[in-house]
Amino acid sequence: AVNARLRDVTLQGGFSTGRTSTDTCGIVSQYKNSVTVNSSIGTVQSVDMCQLHTPFLTQFKFLGTYGIPKIDVDVAATLQSLPGPVIAANYTASNAEVQPSLGRPLSGGAANVTVNIVPPGTMYGERATSLDLRFSKVLRFSQLRTGVNFDLYNLFNSNAVLSLNPAYARWQVPLSILNARLFKISVQLDF
Repeated sequence: AVNARLRDVTLQGGFSTGRTSTDTCGIVSQYKNSVTVNSSIGTVQSVDMCQLHTPFLTQFKFLGTYGIPKIDVDVAATLQSLPGPVIAANYTASNAEVQPSLGRPLSGGAANVTVNIVPPGTMYGERATSLDLRFSKVLRFSQLRTGVNFDLYNLFNSNAVLSLNPAYARWQVPLSILNARLFKISVQLDF
């Protein structure tokens, strides 16, 4: 993280990064693929995907403000860039499809089982990057201080996908996207 204050300028920002590794091979092999293990990365049902490692996922966030002293206007900007959503492909396999490879019917009389075809934590969507601006005019009336604000969110009108449908039948259909560009006018009174 970085924080700098100059005469009429304030800058802050930073980044964080990290990766996650899980190893559930001991549990999955002990119970011969008959258990489902939920980890922070995803669900594991077989020895083929019991050792999971995500890539380094990095996010950036920066903001800056500048006060223009002669006209009492503050200008602020916020930039953030976040990793894309994790991609999964959950296929619902029927008992008839699973029984030949399992050698028995599904436990508990289950009619089907959901299987993630993509190893969890290996595929991600595109990054979500947005830039927000604020212009604020300060007005003073004796003991009353008023700020008239104009905010502009998602300046470049990014339509980055925030979450995707993991179902194999409707794979990668967006469930939510970044809010569209919008503006807001507001007034703040300090007394």
